Amino acid sequence: MADMKRLGTVLHRSGLRNLILRGDEVKSDNVSGSLPKLNSVVVDKALNRIGTIGSVFGPVNHPYFLVKGFKQIPDSEIRALVNERVYIR
Repeated sequence: MADMKRLGTVLHRSGLRNLILRGDEVKSDNVSGSLPKLNSVVVDKALNRIGTIGSVFGPVNHPYFLVKGFKQIPDSEIRALVNERVYIR
């Protein structure tokens, strides 16, 4: 888990394969340097690739993320991610 960075917690699904996440709190001294880049790959705790960051919105110090799920991931797996913590690599 050394090269993983916690992104946040999945709040709910949006549409078929999109997930809305509440990001972990960002320390105010380095807000711009600590936000992940768009299209960063998002993984679950087992390192399964689940999607990419499509957009970042909300307050800068506690952002929300729209994660676009990969097409090959079954709907049941997307549903199972709600309330789970996810990471970026």
